[in-house]
Amino acid sequence: MIIKLVRWFQGYLLVRLKGISTERFINLCSNRYIYLWDLKSNGDDYEFQIKLKDYYKLKPIAKKTGTLPFIKKRFGLPFVIQRYRKRSGYALGFLLFLAILYILSLFIWDINVSGGYTYTQEAMVKFLRNNDIHPGLQKKDINCQKIEDLIRHSYNDIGWVSAEIKGTRLVVKITETNMPAPAVTATSNCHIIASKDCIITKIVTRTGTPKVGIGDVVKKGDILVSGVVDIIGDNELLVRKQPVIADADITGKTFYDYSDKFSLYYNDKVYTGNEKKSYLFSIFLKKINLYRPRIPYDKYDIIGNEFTLHLNDEFYLPVSLDTNRYLEYKEEKKKYSEAEAKALAEKRLNRFIKKLVEKDVVILENNVTVAVKGNNCIANGKLVVLESVKDYKAIDDNEWRIIDTDESDGNDN
Repeated sequence: MIIKLVRWFQGYLLVRLKGISTERFINLCSNRYIYLWDLKSNGDDYEFQIKLKDYYKLKPIAKKTGTLPFIKKRFGLPFVIQRYRKRSGYALGFLLFLAILYILSLFIWDINVSGGYTYTQEAMVKFLRNNDIHPGLQKKDINCQKIEDLIRHSYNDIGWVSAEIKGTRLVVKITETNMPAPAVTATSNCHIIASKDCIITKIVTRTGTPKVGIGDVVKKGDILVSGVVDIIGDNELLVRKQPVIADADITGKTFYDYSDKFSLYYNDKVYTGNEKKSYLFSIFLKKINLYRPRIPYDKYDIIGNEFTLHLNDEFYLPVSLDTNRYLEYKEEKKKYSEAEAKALAEKRLNRFIKKLVEKDVVILENNVTVAVKGNNCIANGKLVVLESVKDYKAIDDNEWRIIDTDESDGNDN
């Protein structure tokens, strides 16, 4: 096995010998210590294997014996190198391609934001750019945890954020909760106060002293749960007052005034079919205008489409082509019928109600009326609701410190 391996590294040949004195040729090789193996007779000819370096010693022997040793096959490392030397350009090109891909894989070339309704992909990417998070950054300089914290702290109505690096993409997923944040963050001792006028329908106190009960009518700013707790001793006497962070679930019955008004006349877009296109090429964040025509239209919509070169869904490259379509339109003045106007008013009201429901507001009564008056459609009324009505108020020191007024005046009489 070792001998075969050594022969392969040195290189060897399968040779066919022709001529009139083939046996003399073989004897002369033996006399000159030229090793032949796998020697086989094939009629008047012979076949054998020989080391590459020994083959060059056969020329004088072949001349003396009138024989012709020609090569049938080549084996070994020298011939492998020779075979692929001609293709070295392809190999170097392939290695260079792999090196470029590796270097590109160290950077982020695309940012994808999904899950938003109010906050679009464009808005969130712009926000990240303003905070120095943009395509072209090295992966090692991106802290996904900090990105998640940044978005949560900047948008109170985004309740869940996930940021991760996939290939050359920064993938951000958000969930909008639309939960209202308290006016004061309860991180220090405080009271819970009413955030609006209401009737208390539920109160569950965990920390603090409740000041109201179910059915009580309260006004905005009234203390609902006090953050000052009385500490009573064994003799049922007040020992001290302890300030705490009041904590409770409080729901109240309240209402929202709703008012909406719009004209029955509106402008409708009618596309003419005329269209222009522009092309923008981008490589390594450098933009090159390939074609930008003059837009002769007075009114037009722009529809953009960006194609980024990518190997798969995760490996995006810093090469893209932006295509913008400029669609001409004309405006025609139209008028809603009474039924159409009322349907639109209901749709706008339902959109308002949906936003309230997303904030965990329960709609009890819808007392909004819709009417067409003159050239306008008007919606007015109240929505009676159940919702959380708590806010926070800091505790003053004089609310809990006890001043002893029965101190000695310094006279012994």
